[in-house]
Amino acid sequence: MKHRGSIAIIFLIGCATGGVAAQIVIPPARAGTTATRWEHFCGRINAGLLTEQLNRVGVEGWELVSVVSAQQETAFGGTTTREFTFCTKRALP
Repeated sequence: MKHRGSIAIIFLIGCATGGVAAQIVIPPARAGTTATRWEHFCGRINAGLLTEQLNRVGVEGWELVSVVSAQQETAFGGTTTREFTFCTKRALP
């Protein structure tokens, strides 16, 4: 008997939850708009010119996405950074 009572309670809770959940409407993301399309530019630059290069592409509307250092090993086992690879993006018109 207890088993039937708990099944009935679970059934009623499920019905109530289902009725409320059916009324919830989640709008689509950015309804009526299209996703932004991007163009990308990556380059490799000497460490001493990195800031100058990033400033130049920034003026052209490029946004920095990532910078990775290209490390080279020295004769004594250390590393030195001489170049950077950078990637940028900007919205297509």
